[in-house]
Amino acid sequence: MSSKNPWENEDDPWKRKSSDDNVFFDFIKKLKKNMNHWGGGNNAPKLGGVYLVAAAICALYLASGFYQVQHDQRGVVLRFGKWVRTVGPGLQYILPYPFESVVLQKVTKVNQIDVGSFFRNQQEESLVLTGDSNLANISFSVLWKIKNDGVEDYLFNAKAPEITVKAVAESVMREIVGQTPFTYVQTEGRGEIQRKARESLQTMMDEYRMGIEIVRVELQRVEPPVSVIDSFRDVERAQAEQQSEKNKAEAYARDTRARTRGLIAEKLNNGEATKRSIIETARGAVARFTSTSSQYKLAPDIVSKRLYIETMRDIYKDAPKIVIDSDVKSVPYLPLTELNKTINGKVEDPK
Repeated sequence: MSSKNPWENEDDPWKRKSSDDNVFFDFIKKLKKNMNHWGGGNNAPKLGGVYLVAAAICALYLASGFYQVQHDQRGVVLRFGKWVRTVGPGLQYILPYPFESVVLQKVTKVNQIDVGSFFRNQQEESLVLTGDSNLANISFSVLWKIKNDGVEDYLFNAKAPEITVKAVAESVMREIVGQTPFTYVQTEGRGEIQRKARESLQTMMDEYRMGIEIVRVELQRVEPPVSVIDSFRDVERAQAEQQSEKNKAEAYARDTRARTRGLIAEKLNNGEATKRSIIETARGAVARFTSTSSQYKLAPDIVSKRLYIETMRDIYKDAPKIVIDSDVKSVPYLPLTELNKTINGKVEDPK
């Protein structure tokens, strides 16, 4: 026997395995060490070689159960064709064939299914009846991936998961679009329809236990059938003009309402100011009358004369006046008409 025992090589990569592997190889070493005692006599070397070969074959057979699961994969372990467990990334071990087998499945890859097309052989698939009884050519894409905890459902609960996803997506989209007007689907309703389709499709996948996560649904094209597209565009132009005129009318109405509100506010403010002025004037008159009344009680003659003078002043304040000297014995001719002529837009008071 050579002094270089391959089972005792320090560079043996098998020594870097787990503790379970070390126990296995320790068993092989002990088996080799005791082989010479099993045969006995002159046949011991020959039998020892047979046992060594058998041990090596057994080791290789057991070592075939090791396998690697990548970071983007999950391993589904089957024992005699029946699911036993699902394992994550890393070095894993199963009982060698035919006892157990493993199916490696990627779970991070995002898959895409296109539904609807404008090719002749797929026109029926893309034709959808909208909520306002119009036909529309609709194509969309479904992006999906396998759930981390749904690999066994994906593998065993549906024979052809991709076909199932496509059929359910088409059914869900027809139901949603069938309740929505064509114009809304084509314009501002795209986002809402995509969201509803994703939620409904995910609910169906969960009910079927497909192990599939719907990432998103994307509407690609929404157009009328080719045979009526020119007429439909004419209708769209007419609707656009109608909307333009409607917007102009609404803008005029808003401007008119704003102007009217401004005039009303101005009138109300002026009225409020006038009301406050009249009230303050009345309060002043009341205060002045009260003060005059108290003074009248103290000196009736003086107050009466002062009131007379003030009244006459108010009467003649703005009236044209001609002052004549009382010492003049004869009254000369006075051209009153000329004296009252307007000078620079004002009436001159001659004196």
